[in-house]
Amino acid sequence: MNECAPDRGALRRVENRSEELRKTGLPAIGNVPWGSHFCIFYETKEDLRDILVPYFKAGLENNELCVSYVGSHEFITVKDAKDAIRKEIPKFDRLTRDGQIEIVAREKWFGKNGDVTTAKAIARYQKKLDRALKQGFSGLRLHGSSAWLRVGLHEGGFRRYEQALDSMMAGQRMIVACTFPLMLTGAEQILDAVRTHEFAVTLRKGLWKLVEIGDIESAKREARRTDPKLEQLTFRQREILQLIAEGQNTKQIADLLGISVKTVEAHRLQLMERLSIHDVAGLVRFAIRTGLVSADA
Repeated sequence: MNECAPDRGALRRVENRSEELRKTGLPAIGNVPWGSHFCIFYETKEDLRDILVPYFKAGLENNELCVSYVGSHEFITVKDAKDAIRKEIPKFDRLTRDGQIEIVAREKWFGKNGDVTTAKAIARYQKKLDRALKQGFSGLRLHGSSAWLRVGLHEGGFRRYEQALDSMMAGQRMIVACTFPLMLTGAEQILDAVRTHEFAVTLRKGLWKLVEIGDIESAKREARRTDPKLEQLTFRQREILQLIAEGQNTKQIADLLGISVKTVEAHRLQLMERLSIHDVAGLVRFAIRTGLVSADA
């Protein structure tokens, strides 16, 4: 894992693909051409805000349509996401009314039950890009919450989805940044993400680092920094644990995730069995200790 700089070899290879470069707003990444598709691993919601705000600021300044779909593991609701970004972007509400920036729940893109159909998802991206160009925007700047996709995709489906997105973007006026919360992302998914994006970076406590695509061991080391007990949980279990620790009750979690109350209760029981924790208060303490949520969540 090496510290990032805009002229790193992996990023230079991306820049060489096109003469027309776009500012990402992210100092560790610099400028990229249209068609760029990269991923960012982050640790806290504050890190995510520090990614989205400059990323979208740069897009707005360059007359791009800026779209983000977020999951409940990032911001509990779309309103929470808007509130976090509104503080940093002047005229956010006007830009939203004018249609230049959109913050939507992932269910709007993939359905309430999280049933992902790659072809339909890619078609939505193309439709959004076509609308952006028709309305006079320079192109589309997209942020996607990708970590949860393993929940809705079969074996190998995540890689096929990312590859299909790459193919759709080729030669088009579109940039995509996919974000992955490190505490919810297992080692295997980190490896998949590194392999299926042009480059990958991490942001932890204000420090940016570049994940060398050829150095798979670095991704494994990144994954091992999480608590071993946390590593044994599935993404869905980590997501539910996070929501429990953030004060959401069973019905609220079911509504947020588009699953039944019984399913949430089953996941909670499995969490307690795997972690040898026997009450909700214990789950909350574990989530805080492992960094899944902050103490003031």
